[in-house]
Amino acid sequence: MKNKNTDGLAFALAAIAALLALSACSPKKQDDGLVEVKTISAKKTERSVRLDAYGSVTYKKKNDVTALVDGTIYELNVQEGSEVNEGDILLRMKNIQHEIQKTECLNQLNSARAKLRAAKNNLTEQERQVQGRMASLENSRASLAQKKVEFALAKKNLEKNRALLEAGGISSSAFEKMTLEAQALETEIGILEKEAAASELGFRSEDLFLAGIEPSEDLEERKKQLADLNLQTAKIEIELAEAALQNAEQSLNSINSIIENLTVRSPAKGLVGVLNFECGERVAQNEKILTVIDMEEPYALVYAQEKDAQKIQVGSPALVEIESLGEKQKGQVSFISPMADLETGNFSVKIPLQNVGKKIRLGMFAQCSIETSLSGFFFALPKSAVLFMNGNNAVFFCVQNGYVLKKECPVEMERDGKIFISSGLEDGEKIVENPSGGLKEGERVKVI
Repeated sequence: MKNKNTDGLAFALAAIAALLALSACSPKKQDDGLVEVKTISAKKTERSVRLDAYGSVTYKKKNDVTALVDGTIYELNVQEGSEVNEGDILLRMKNIQHEIQKTECLNQLNSARAKLRAAKNNLTEQERQVQGRMASLENSRASLAQKKVEFALAKKNLEKNRALLEAGGISSSAFEKMTLEAQALETEIGILEKEAAASELGFRSEDLFLAGIEPSEDLEERKKQLADLNLQTAKIEIELAEAALQNAEQSLNSINSIIENLTVRSPAKGLVGVLNFECGERVAQNEKILTVIDMEEPYALVYAQEKDAQKIQVGSPALVEIESLGEKQKGQVSFISPMADLETGNFSVKIPLQNVGKKIRLGMFAQCSIETSLSGFFFALPKSAVLFMNGNNAVFFCVQNGYVLKKECPVEMERDGKIFISSGLEDGEKIVENPSGGLKEGERVKVI
């Protein structure tokens, strides 16, 4: 069982300690009854408030070089870090199937050319034949007309000699001979008419009508119409041969374009950053082979938290340090991501850099100091002067005419143990330093 006297002693000691603590927390009073306070003078000064951010060097232009066709690399002219110019040959590939297709296209092209030559030769031959048929037809018509004239004269002569035969002026054998000659002319005329009718097939006006052509009244023009009609098939054969030749040429051009794409050239001037394949490896179509980085336009890519990103803007001055190079550059923010990264919640910020001598390389660590929109004129007060915080407002004790009064001011930011205020105070206003909780508003004090 505890000793009651011991408990009583402990309680007495605790009471004495509490009284001493209260005494220490109470404002110190002079013999005149005034509380002594220390003050600081509020002075508004220009402050450059900067945001420190970290990131790495990246480049504005990165050109991914992909395979437009599949193939196997047999010549590789670059390695990672190689400098290239636009149009430089980076590598060459081969594809046996494409070479076979090219040979087939060449054969088709040669065949199409031969067919076109044959069709043109056939047209020339057909033109000669048409001209010959038309000349032969005219000769046949002339011969037929001549025979008809001769037959008419023979008939007329035969009728005259018939009277002489009856009168005994000629012999019967002579008359019979004349009769046979007239009959031979008639037979020959019949044969010539049949031959002329056969020769006229395709060379008649009705043939033009059947082909949907209006026969010209001009004889020479009608001859031309008839010649074109008879050459129509040969001309169509030429058109078909020309179409086949055009298709063969297009097929060859297409395969040549594919084979040309087996030679891969640099799309821009820069540095080979990533090389994904080696000589002898097969590359699939649309697969990324390498990346060419434009070394002329690097920039620092840093990240800002949500609360800090609101304080910077495009055009904000920045200082970028590339620690590995011992180099610092002044610049401006050129880009702020419109949305935060879903994983980190940070906003990406870009600051262009000058790459004199091309010393700055992809991935180098970059430390940035960015001037925020909070830069300006502020009252910078130690946090020890704050009586208490009321949300985002700080409450102070100010001394006016020997009396303490409370003032509540909005805090713009906190840095390095200080709070920054832009309004609510006057230049030179006295702020109680380390205010005691025992002070009361309106109490008279003595500034020491």
